[in-house]
Amino acid sequence: MEVTEALKLVRPCIQDMHGYVPGKQLAAGDYKKLNTNENPYPPSPRVAEALQRVQGADLRLYSDPLATPLRATAARIHGCEVDQVIAGNGSDDILTMIFRTFLDPGDVVATAAPSYSLYSALSAMQAARFVEIPMEPGYTLPENLNACGAKVLLIVNPNSPTGVLYSQQALRSLLDKAQSMVVLDEAYAEFAGESAIDLLNEYPHLIVTRTFSKSYALAGLRLGLGFAHPEVIRQLMKVKDSYNLDRLAIVAGCAALEDQAWLEKTTAKIIRTRTRMLAEFETMGLHVPPSRSNFVFPRIPGGRAKEVFEALEKRRILVRYFGSLPMIADSLRVTVGTDEEADAFLEALKEILQGM
Repeated sequence: MEVTEALKLVRPCIQDMHGYVPGKQLAAGDYKKLNTNENPYPPSPRVAEALQRVQGADLRLYSDPLATPLRATAARIHGCEVDQVIAGNGSDDILTMIFRTFLDPGDVVATAAPSYSLYSALSAMQAARFVEIPMEPGYTLPENLNACGAKVLLIVNPNSPTGVLYSQQALRSLLDKAQSMVVLDEAYAEFAGESAIDLLNEYPHLIVTRTFSKSYALAGLRLGLGFAHPEVIRQLMKVKDSYNLDRLAIVAGCAALEDQAWLEKTTAKIIRTRTRMLAEFETMGLHVPPSRSNFVFPRIPGGRAKEVFEALEKRRILVRYFGSLPMIADSLRVTVGTDEEADAFLEALKEILQGM
């Protein structure tokens, strides 16, 4: 069989889709990497200490397929029951489980746009219909989110890429009306100080996802959590990969969760830097939404976001530009790094704008 014949066997929805494109990852180079919302500070020292205690001989054995120690620790930290928690290979793994569990070909998936661009790719894999409903002015939730016939609604809170946090009142209003599964993607919740996990017992159609990649500084390890009603968790368990977390990830996740003092210390540093960056943007006369995440989203005047993006990269500063999305093509998403990285970015941005 020729390769052209083999490719005809690919599912049509996969042939037609565009895969998710992550931010640029560099193998080497002296860049200030402010494009993928990674934590600029190291994870808790307890993580490395816990990993060093792992016995090499144990790695010949499969890991706990349910990641029970991690789920138990997460339940205790977040004030819920173990059977309300599922663990994944990053929160993207949890999202994949949700799509597998609830969506048949043709089912509608909706999100408030702009949003996480992975949702579109996951929808295409299931041959589901992906609907983006533009936010209201000020990046507030659309009034008609519940009117699109969606089987699954996806809300990032705080939103990415804007950083805006939706109020508990707005979320309750959405949940009260929803006839769909509502997934609140809380990848950045620790930087906002608010979470919908407390709403789980009130809304059995709510799923909350969390990640260790941002606030816990474990993006390279791939760890995520999902929180939902026990019966919903039971269904998600059916479709997860057999041993989706390895032994090292489970150990590291438990250690990270146990050190809440380290989490609070590092998130506080990022929040202080974020506050200073937002103030600088105001001084520069740039519009920027009130971010409650670990990134900021300044609007670049004169439709020159791409030009500024390219000029920053020439200065070895990487930020994120969403040129393929017209509604946000005038803005740049910038990770809140260290104070040194923030200063370098702000100085470069001022010089670039003054030279235009």
